[in-house]
Amino acid sequence: MKEYIVRKILHSLLTLFAIVTTLFILFHVLPIDNTEWVISQALDETSRHRLKLAFGLNEPMYVQYVFYLRNMVTFEWGHSFSRSKKVFDILLDRFWNTIILMGAGLCLTLVIGTGLGMIMAWRVNRPSGIAGTLSAIILQSTPPFVIALLLLMVLSYGLDLFPTGGMNPPGSTPGNGLVSFEFFYHLILPTITLIIYYLPTLLLIIQNKMLEVIDNDFVLMARAKGLAPHLVIFKHAARNAIMAVVALSSPMIGFAVSGQLTIEQAFNWPGLGKLLVQSAASHDYPVLQAAFFVLAALIIFLNLVKDISYSYLNPRIKIEGIS
Repeated sequence: MKEYIVRKILHSLLTLFAIVTTLFILFHVLPIDNTEWVISQALDETSRHRLKLAFGLNEPMYVQYVFYLRNMVTFEWGHSFSRSKKVFDILLDRFWNTIILMGAGLCLTLVIGTGLGMIMAWRVNRPSGIAGTLSAIILQSTPPFVIALLLLMVLSYGLDLFPTGGMNPPGSTPGNGLVSFEFFYHLILPTITLIIYYLPTLLLIIQNKMLEVIDNDFVLMARAKGLAPHLVIFKHAARNAIMAVVALSSPMIGFAVSGQLTIEQAFNWPGLGKLLVQSAASHDYPVLQAAFFVLAALIIFLNLVKDISYSYLNPRIKIEGIS
């Protein structure tokens, strides 16, 4: 088990190193002079040279790469081109805003989706089960920004039940509302959107795995003992289905992060997704590069937790054969 965990950690670190190197190459092969976005074109060449020295852009490529790796490890990500702040400080605030929204959406989705998926498997051949499956398929093919716009039109602009966006009321100080009613009030609609976006995949996975487990011997034995159908589903078949969800959660993690970016932009939520859009629009490459790195590290970390958790949940797997 220890060897397996160490191997997974090393694999994650190598993947992160490959991503970091790819980001460096991508942002340095762009046919753009970065100084064009941070100083006026009217300034002289001396000012441009001074700025290149400040950002280390005058060094050879291999020297910039070594400095870049060192800075990534030490979280010295430089200063923003468009903001007079360190990149690390900018990302720190936005990172926790993203984690709060993503955590709320994922946790509620797991609770709701697990229960509904079992019910759909239990009633698979009944009208309610068929309707649930069709609804999940339709929602799964719906882009997250469409879900966000529909909810905004109906619940915010139409019925005026929720704010149209943001994390705090207008005029309040950002960052002071994490324990306030207003903060949770602004959190509700983006969280509902995330749940609707995450839920279909989870429902279909649990339903399919439950239907596979239902034909196993231990389930047939429980039925032969005369147990009620709901006890057979929830008590005996559910455990194996949930383990399958853990094993197949890698694509869900990727979908979660990609959907998060769109939903943050739609609801004006000040997280990493909105920061990526703003940085791309203002050509703020240090912030953009660091934000991509943080999101990639988050996905790799969540997948690492998934792999280790599954190895503990399912002791029957042969660790030596898992890559």
